[in-house]
Amino acid sequence: MAWRVVSLAVACGVAAVIAGVTSASGQEPTEPPVRLPPLEVTGTRLPGSPLPVDSVPATVDVIPGETLRATGEVTLQEALRRLPGVSTANQQGNSFQMDFSVRGFQGTSVTGAPQGISVFVDGVRVNEPTVEEINFDLLPLDDIERVELIRGPAAVFGRNTLGGVLNIVTRRGTEVREIVPEAEWGSFGQQKYRLRIGGVEGPVDYYVAGTYFSEEGWRDASASRLGRLFARVGLRSGGTDVALSYQRAQNRIEQPGSLPESELHQHRTRNFTGGDFFEPLMNAVTLNLKQDLGERWALAATLFARTLDAEQFNVNVIDTNARSFTSTASAGGTVEAIHQARVFGRSNRLALGVEYAYADARVRVFDETPAGQRTIDSDIRDGLTTIGGWVLNTLEVGRGLLVPGDQLVVTGGARFDYVRHTIGDRTPNPDLPSSAGTHTFMRATPRFGINYNPTPRLNVYFSFAEGFRAPSFLELTCASPATICPGLQAGAAADPPLKPVTVRNYEVGARAQPWPWLEARLALYRSDVQDDIFSVAPTGTVGLFFQNVGGTRRQGVEVELRGKYARLLEPWLNYAYTEATFRDEVLLGTARVTADCAAPPCTQRVRKGSELPLVPRHRINAGIDAHVTDWLTVSLSGAYVSRQWLRGDEANETRQLGDYVVLNAGLSARWKALSAFLSVQNLLDTEYETFGTFAPNPRVDGTPVQRFLTPAAPVNFRGGLAWRF
Repeated sequence: MAWRVVSLAVACGVAAVIAGVTSASGQEPTEPPVRLPPLEVTGTRLPGSPLPVDSVPATVDVIPGETLRATGEVTLQEALRRLPGVSTANQQGNSFQMDFSVRGFQGTSVTGAPQGISVFVDGVRVNEPTVEEINFDLLPLDDIERVELIRGPAAVFGRNTLGGVLNIVTRRGTEVREIVPEAEWGSFGQQKYRLRIGGVEGPVDYYVAGTYFSEEGWRDASASRLGRLFARVGLRSGGTDVALSYQRAQNRIEQPGSLPESELHQHRTRNFTGGDFFEPLMNAVTLNLKQDLGERWALAATLFARTLDAEQFNVNVIDTNARSFTSTASAGGTVEAIHQARVFGRSNRLALGVEYAYADARVRVFDETPAGQRTIDSDIRDGLTTIGGWVLNTLEVGRGLLVPGDQLVVTGGARFDYVRHTIGDRTPNPDLPSSAGTHTFMRATPRFGINYNPTPRLNVYFSFAEGFRAPSFLELTCASPATICPGLQAGAAADPPLKPVTVRNYEVGARAQPWPWLEARLALYRSDVQDDIFSVAPTGTVGLFFQNVGGTRRQGVEVELRGKYARLLEPWLNYAYTEATFRDEVLLGTARVTADCAAPPCTQRVRKGSELPLVPRHRINAGIDAHVTDWLTVSLSGAYVSRQWLRGDEANETRQLGDYVVLNAGLSARWKALSAFLSVQNLLDTEYETFGTFAPNPRVDGTPVQRFLTPAAPVNFRGGLAWRF
């Protein structure tokens, strides 16, 4: 019922804006001297000719890199949570590994979350082959030219794109040659030093940047050290565009995690399992090529090679500690052909593509005593082969169909994915069942959309799309409740094996510009998911396994208003209502104590209609940037986030995480070649938590199960300087 009430209220509100647009077509209002720029979207998998947003039947945000960095946030997830339908949760206790959610679908570095978001960097998928996780700390935030957040399944991006895709395009050298040293300092011992060099020499462009970041953290044993190198050289000549890039990232991130609620209220800065850390080393090479083949055809190709070696250490206050070593090496390529022509006098764009990738992943996990003695627990390896092909066509069907000057655009396409896991098990324990085997998954997914544009200032669209996610390597090898996995390792494969996740997404929306200085956007969507994969942690701390949970659903409303008035004020406001529920009754293990179970492991009965944990129903974002002078800008932003169920309480029977309001402020200035900024996060020093689960607390007699919560950082400051030579 709430879904219908909110939908009706929002639709009525936006209808007023739409009415203003249609009436404005007859009489032009007096315009201020500022007009919001038109929005264009990469309508293909690889960088190419962009599409106007009124030809894209989806909700899309295109954020320039400078806008992301101007938010004053340290990580990409924090910068993007200003967008409607986006939320974050901090399970690990550090901002670099914060969970990222779009319309109730998660993308995270944490094993066990039901992954549903894809991330691409210059056309290359960077979801890890182990559990499709996203290591956000490896993404080059400072070297991003723009980010596109495309919501819903997308045929050209393929598998794992259930809730949406983050499409990242990195920087290249520009006509203005520059040498820019930067330095930043902040609360909790934050330091950041950066140098970038870029320019163009004839047909060759170049860009090189190095970044070092460190912080001590605001909690005990929560330091982070990040080092990044990014280099890109390109050649543009006639119809040829070639770019070769290299990325290297070497980080060490300590993970304070969650705190028992009994300790949280006394000492929010404590670390319950001091010593947890994640230490990755990543090297990646990407070659992008685009070649015009006459006036109608263009060919784009991407080749890549990537390695990642990571060490993860987890302290266990109940059992032995765990230390894991993950090594992955992947390589592949994508080829896409674009044909643009006129069909019966109407513009038409056809995209045809194919991709292939192979990844070799090995995971070794050791039990480790406090004295450092190691015993191997598991040693498994996977050869992951993925093949995909797609076709997507965008056709202008007609103009002047219902009213003079209107436009109708139809989009249709399909994709086919082939995924094969070849798993080997070298675990030297004959008492454990082997996880070795071959698992193959195939799926064809269609996409269809209509854009109707009554006027250049109003766009209405409808879309239907299907998505697909094959079970990942570690999900397949840890899918038996009889042999749960102590960590990132093999337990036993399920019999029968896990089913792939599928989704059907329906969306209707409108984009309006009632005046040149104001944009409005509305989207209503429903995503029906079948065979969703969840992790189950029946003891809370020392084991988990994966299982299909039947049907789930995400549906909601997103509204956004954004303006720019008289070159002085840029206000923005958005609201998202997200309803994420189970659609089948299911039994799940839980670490919490239930009415029928006095001590874990326990079982909870999740009824149809129960809400998924860690998905807030309501989120409101608002802010304003005031350009006080040509060189000084002052900004203020805030967010309201409603209550959320804790992980482990899928039955919705206990107390929720509290709702909260947080405010941020910023100041930026530019004078000649010098630029500076100052940002204040959590301006009111609000105490709130963004993640919660259940686990036994051995420091309390009888080790009773408690709520474990992750506190958010208190008020903190960051400031920086940059000098452009």
